[in-house]
Amino acid sequence: MSAHSNGSGPRSNSYSENRFTNWSEYGPWWLEVQSVFKRFDRRIANRPAFPKIIELPPLSGFVKPCSASEVESQLLNCPSELLKGLRAIFILSGTVKQLKSWGCTATFCGHYWNRCVFLHAYPFGRAELVSLRRFYLRNVLMHEIGHHLDTWNLAPKDRERFAEQFARTQG
Repeated sequence: MSAHSNGSGPRSNSYSENRFTNWSEYGPWWLEVQSVFKRFDRRIANRPAFPKIIELPPLSGFVKPCSASEVESQLLNCPSELLKGLRAIFILSGTVKQLKSWGCTATFCGHYWNRCVFLHAYPFGRAELVSLRRFYLRNVLMHEIGHHLDTWNLAPKDRERFAEQFARTQG
């Protein structure tokens, strides 16, 4: 939020995160989540029998951490009650701002929001693909599903602890 009533919204570059006057958190990963959700929200059922898997092509400089078919296989191995109410899984494409910010700010592999899981693209050449795929399917995806299931923990620390334990036991 800007200090002025006619503010421009979230800051647009990594330089602004270090400014003392910056009242907005610089979060290119969160901005991509919001943008993609807004684009697809009306095309996703509110109560699907199985979550829709939406795979976006990776931006130049990124690799897709896993495919839609791999996500589907992982989900089919889960008990159906764990997926109840989950609307969609998005495999995101990445953004130029994320690529420029990689390693300079807090980076994210996944998000859970509005009963959807968002798996972020990964910078090309930063990890071995087989290990990266296994990490995203067993750890990141299952961690975010853990957030979907956790309806009782209110403190962020407790929610993260639950999601981590869920990923360890179910992934």
